Amino acid sequence: MDHSSQWSLRVIDLLCGCVLGVCLLGFVWLTVVREDGTKTEIGELKRFIREAREDHRVLQAASQKQRVLLTKRRGELAQTGELPAEMPVERYFQTLSSMASDHLLRVVRHNPLPSRRYPGLLEQRYAYEVRGSFPALTGFLKSIEEADFWADVSYLKVDRGGGPEAVAPSERVAVLTLSLFSAPESDGPDDGGDGT
Repeated sequence: MDHSSQWSLRVIDLLCGCVLGVCLLGFVWLTVVREDGTKTEIGELKRFIREAREDHRVLQAASQKQRVLLTKRRGELAQTGELPAEMPVERYFQTLSSMASDHLLRVVRHNPLPSRRYPGLLEQRYAYEVRGSFPALTGFLKSIEEADFWADVSYLKVDRGGGPEAVAPSERVAVLTLSLFSAPESDGPDDGGDGT
């Protein structure tokens, strides 16, 4: 073999060694280094999944609390009812007269006062006067407070009974302003301020 042939064989051996070294390095990188990277990525994915499951659990608990609160609010609305579109005034005063008589009070008068309009709300006001004992008056006021009407006592004055209508010296006269509230469908041209 001549000198140039030997040189060609050495170059071929060197190239084969380099190719073999590159293949060996690639195998080591795929099996050792890349496997560590894959393990790291798998660990991060597992952590992400754990955190997502915890967030899901927290959101489910919050959703359950909101469902309980919604059920409670619906129950409260069912108990109190919605503001009526039109106040049943006649039925209300029949009930008031019945409550006054249950508390042994005499109804002296009830007169309409000017109503008030607010955006989406109508306040119908009435002057109401009853006579009787002070304990009977307090019981009557408590009955009004507990009644299931959209109404309120917006003014109250209690005086000694006296006068020709008095039945007993301990008799008292209560003058009330009753406000009845409703939410009419259409408020008309005057939506704010006092009106009749």
